[in-house]
Amino acid sequence: MKSTSSSSKPALLNTLTLLFFALFQLVAFQSTALATPLAENNLSLRSLGKRYRNDKISPKDGNTGPATSDYPSDDEIRDAFIAPQGPFVFFSNLPNPQTNQKPYEFSKTINGATILRNAFPKSYINRRYKPAPERSTEWYQNFLDRVSGIYADMAVKKGEKVYFVGRWDGTVQDCSIWNRVELPTLLDNNIEIELVDYSNFNNNKQYPGTNLIDVPFITKRLTDYCFDWPGDGEDANDPDVDPSIGIPYYPGNCGVHLTQYQKNEGNPASNGNDGTSDYRFTILLKDANHELVGEVDYYDAPTGQGVDVDSELPLVFIATAGKVDDDPVTFAYGGQNWDSDSGQCSVGGYDSGSRQMDCGFTC
Repeated sequence: MKSTSSSSKPALLNTLTLLFFALFQLVAFQSTALATPLAENNLSLRSLGKRYRNDKISPKDGNTGPATSDYPSDDEIRDAFIAPQGPFVFFSNLPNPQTNQKPYEFSKTINGATILRNAFPKSYINRRYKPAPERSTEWYQNFLDRVSGIYADMAVKKGEKVYFVGRWDGTVQDCSIWNRVELPTLLDNNIEIELVDYSNFNNNKQYPGTNLIDVPFITKRLTDYCFDWPGDGEDANDPDVDPSIGIPYYPGNCGVHLTQYQKNEGNPASNGNDGTSDYRFTILLKDANHELVGEVDYYDAPTGQGVDVDSELPLVFIATAGKVDDDPVTFAYGGQNWDSDSGQCSVGGYDSGSRQMDCGFTC
């Protein structure tokens, strides 16, 4: 018995050693296979590995456009995220999806709740995020997939119940971002989901699971990927997206820069006068993004006669000279009326026959 026991010890030790190394290799393999860009957030590696594998995130659409994405990276998206005080609201497959504001309206019924577009700076999820130029259509789906995935990750990190605004039977498009990206992330992390009937917010229940269909009014892209609604984030009627979409200027706080030339300065007037009787204006209008939207150059400005500025603004901007050099210039836009002596303007003194002034106004 002693001989048998003595000979079995090395064998047992060898077996334990092999098992240890096998376990070590398995752990190392799993860590490598499931590594994700969000690992630092202590979220579920299993969930993230599932989401980022098997082409769940859509690739570039087509062969045109830039070779690499011209949208923010995942790290930049996380940095731009605005954490809500209340719960996260998701949605998909709504009727009249281009103008349907039901998710937004529902979010306003709960203090601090947010939907995707409100969790980022205004217009961030649009193709045109000012002051950046309009970005490619080819990488837009990929960007929205990633933004939505990170939005779902943040809901997991918060660890509270979320809401899904949709059809009462849970029907969604099989290629939607909700079905491909957001829902798997939430379910894999055991996040409670409450379904809210888009047609009656008083109807709510535990999320029943997906009833996948191919919705005819949603166009599939690449046969496998589609938005949760056509033109995700780019509805001009949407109160929270970039308000300049569909209009030729960026509204908000616009500005006017005006140069007033004294009488007896410059070339003869365009009306044939000798140029001594009238002031002249050079006027530059800029929108809320400081982009030039209208101008007049060295234009006759007879006392008391308004100078209309041709611009991309929806209303007429008018500037009017006074009688003498020290008189303020008066301005009008829509129902706004002010002059260059008001607090919304800064005015310099005359130098070499002209003076400069800048004013702000609402456009």
